[in-house]
Amino acid sequence: MMFDDAVNLLRMFQQSGEANTTLILNYSPHIRTFLYQQRILPETVWNLFDTIQGLTDVSVRKIRLEDIKWPQGVEFFYTPFMIEVYLNQEHYAKINFSQTGNFFDITYFEGGQTNHQLIFDDRGFVSSIIYFENDQPYYQDYLNLQGTWQFREFLGTENHQVLINPEAQATFAKEVYQDIEELINEKLDQYLTSALTKDDTIVISSDVQHNHFFQKIKENHHVILSFFGDRYPITNQEQLLTDLTDTPFFVVDSLNKIETIAANVDLEQLPGFYEIPPYDTHLNLGHSQRKKELIVYVNFDNLPADQIQYVFTTLFEMMLKNEWIDLLVGTQSQDFGREAYIKQVLESYLSLKPEYEQELIFVDKEKRARGENRVLDDEEEIVRERIDIETIHSDTDLIKVLKYVRIILDFGTPADVLTQIAGISGGIPQVNLYSSSYVKHGENGWILEDISDFEEALLYYLTNLEHWNQSLVHSVKKIEQYTRGEIVDMWKNTIKELKGNEKN
Repeated sequence: MMFDDAVNLLRMFQQSGEANTTLILNYSPHIRTFLYQQRILPETVWNLFDTIQGLTDVSVRKIRLEDIKWPQGVEFFYTPFMIEVYLNQEHYAKINFSQTGNFFDITYFEGGQTNHQLIFDDRGFVSSIIYFENDQPYYQDYLNLQGTWQFREFLGTENHQVLINPEAQATFAKEVYQDIEELINEKLDQYLTSALTKDDTIVISSDVQHNHFFQKIKENHHVILSFFGDRYPITNQEQLLTDLTDTPFFVVDSLNKIETIAANVDLEQLPGFYEIPPYDTHLNLGHSQRKKELIVYVNFDNLPADQIQYVFTTLFEMMLKNEWIDLLVGTQSQDFGREAYIKQVLESYLSLKPEYEQELIFVDKEKRARGENRVLDDEEEIVRERIDIETIHSDTDLIKVLKYVRIILDFGTPADVLTQIAGISGGIPQVNLYSSSYVKHGENGWILEDISDFEEALLYYLTNLEHWNQSLVHSVKKIEQYTRGEIVDMWKNTIKELKGNEKN
């Protein structure tokens, strides 16, 4: 997930000068690139796999294609993010690159089947090798900087053992581990025992993948769970009660989560909770009032499946009645082909009426990048493109996308918190189906009683600038509530109150 409470909380704490350390427990050979993109200092990160692979004081270097040993006679065929390698007209290897242009992995083939795969670290070395048997992953060797394997993880459906290289045995408690989780648990316990002080508090981005690793440490330290988005199955009563055992309190990104939890679990069985936004606001008011176009932003990811056609055909009708209403559809999904799928969905609804297809034209992004306008072949008239689709890769991306948006539609249950915070920062009124702490009816948005009322809400803001300005004023007031400093203070004061109660 590109949007995560941990990432944004770390960024806010670092920018506020608060001491913190990030624990990376999963195998992430490209984590440094991600941290750089998220503006998080790598010096404050403890990487578990770096520790067990013996990677310390690693200098960054650039690997070039000629640094890899290739047999005589190989041919390279280039695409933007991949190179196919052939030897004697047979597929020999496939090279994948990361978004930054570094080697990501190289897969080697033999006899038409996958033989092995090199996984690269973004610092410029081979981090691990996956060996295949019958075209299926068999085991993975994790290497040190000299290329010597430190431990071997078996990847079969029945065998998940981890075997330690005898040459590296001194740093491990066992020769063979039942699975990778047992090894992670050992090394995490060692680190926490040596690194934590009695005043330290651990904040966990709650996930069933790793919550159980921190059960033991709860005996001597405060462990706080943060529930964000759909990352954790909050409707699983047994799992939730287990994970929150011996936890002083937990944090949610929206009180809507508490309503969902209360439907499955008696809240009296749980510790206290706080709503703390995972994103901070910035005074970054949009410029939609400077444009004649009235851009309506729709969060596609949150549209109820049975209402998608109704929402878009209603918008299309409004666009036909008002030539200056434009549509911007956004998605935070990073799935390959997501934009193409959304366009296909919209095209299926546009085909329902000839007027839709004639008047409501998609933005041609290639021509826009070249600064060209779309012109119909059989007419001289320039046609204004009125439908656009954008993939949101980061919170800063979303701020840019919303710069000229006049109103936001998010019909999620609940609405996306990132979109709500970005909408507040931009002073943009928001139309939602469910109330939240971030959008209040009649203040900075409209809470619908039924989705069929959304046209009325749109017209309220699109046809009366006074209503839009009133929403802007309320948004500016909310910006003050959710600044970086305010959110950091929420965390600090909550933890301070907890420790104060213990002393009393």
